[in-house]
Amino acid sequence: MSIEERIRPAASRGLVGRVARGVAQALVPTERTIPTREGLLYCLVIALLLAAGWSQQVNLIMLVATLAAGPGLMSLIGGRAFLRRLSVVRRVPAYVFAGDPLAVDYTLENSRRWSAALAVFMEDLLVPVDRQAAGGAIAPKVFFPRVPADDRVRLRWAGPSPRRGRYRFRDLDLGTRAPFGLVERRVTIPLAEEIVVYPRIGRLTRRWFQLQRLANENRMGKRRDSSSQHEEYHGLRDYRDGDSPRWIHWRTSARRGELMVKEFEQQNEQELALLLDPWLPRTKVPPGLRDAMEEAISLAATVCVETCRRQGRRMVLGWTGATPGVCQGQGSVKLLHELLEQLAVMRPASEGSLAELIDALPPTTLRDSLLVIISTRPVQLAEEAERSSRLAGGAARNLLSRTIVLNAAQGEISDLMEDVRDGSRSLIENRLTSTEQERLDDQEDRRRAVAASPAGANGEMAAGGPSEGAVKA
Repeated sequence: MSIEERIRPAASRGLVGRVARGVAQALVPTERTIPTREGLLYCLVIALLLAAGWSQQVNLIMLVATLAAGPGLMSLIGGRAFLRRLSVVRRVPAYVFAGDPLAVDYTLENSRRWSAALAVFMEDLLVPVDRQAAGGAIAPKVFFPRVPADDRVRLRWAGPSPRRGRYRFRDLDLGTRAPFGLVERRVTIPLAEEIVVYPRIGRLTRRWFQLQRLANENRMGKRRDSSSQHEEYHGLRDYRDGDSPRWIHWRTSARRGELMVKEFEQQNEQELALLLDPWLPRTKVPPGLRDAMEEAISLAATVCVETCRRQGRRMVLGWTGATPGVCQGQGSVKLLHELLEQLAVMRPASEGSLAELIDALPPTTLRDSLLVIISTRPVQLAEEAERSSRLAGGAARNLLSRTIVLNAAQGEISDLMEDVRDGSRSLIENRLTSTEQERLDDQEDRRRAVAASPAGANGEMAAGGPSEGAVKA
């Protein structure tokens, strides 16, 4: 769609429609002509020449001033023609993670047959939908030196992503200073789009899985036998001091040039309920408390990613507020994006309590699920259970035995998550594929190790006849 079609409102062709379009363009002009600083200096020089020629009665100076006015007049007329029959396309990802680079593709298509589009620039603006959001505006800018006739050129703008939240691209400005740079011609194109910035995510550490295992053991009242649990291989990480050499994945270590070890997790397919309490006081927020709340939301997003990537496991996310909210379902990509979008737009809550959130949880969650509470304030779980209208004495004790309480303000979650060197988006899209590939590689390594072992060699000797050494003996 060309620029003329984009900026032309869908109105009637009658007299009333033309009048309405004229009034709308007068109040909110979509095309503007702005003199540049060079153009103003150029006009000043022409004015001085005219004044000097008029005062001194020198016709040659007046002729030079008149001829010098030609480029300025050409800029006024040609600037409008240079922006005709141009089409703009903006490609924006549906989501991006906070901390990852944001890439936006701009395509400029020139539908003219003979003339090229020269020195065309685009100015965009990305603003938060919620004005109370902490994220600021971002102004992407791209420059097209030349777009040949009947051709298109695509450029990519890349920059740091804003803080989590929902953002909206406003109307896009297309402009040029061709041919002489004396006048800037701008056209505003209605091209509104939205993008969601998910919270920053990382990779859960072994400490997180140890907390889950201890909570399960406390719930059962005894230590579980490791043979009764399923140990799932879920990824690789860098080698650390104290890691067993048996965990080293040699193929990946050789490919990357550094030691990489396998990570395992004991699974019992228990439903996980993550309760988030993003509390902040109304006034006088202590320094560091807001950062602790953002860290708690990042940990919650990371737990959602790790849980939803396992097909069949249920996930429950609850959050406090004036009206507590709950989102639940089977682990899937759809549920993951719903949870991440909810965490992206989550705002601090100065009202609400955990007791109200516990009352809003499904009955199966209160009865069987493993609860993880992440808060920015001290939590007295026994008192919250007493205030709950759905927990009796026995049910409250059962709930306390399988609940993990983490205070983000006191740094209790700092060792539960580590940053990822690759992009967070690849962590979501390629996690399952890479895990399966590494698992297949590990199985192939084990088969080769068995084939190269002495027992395997002896078996081959027995099956294929005596070896050369045996013949000599």
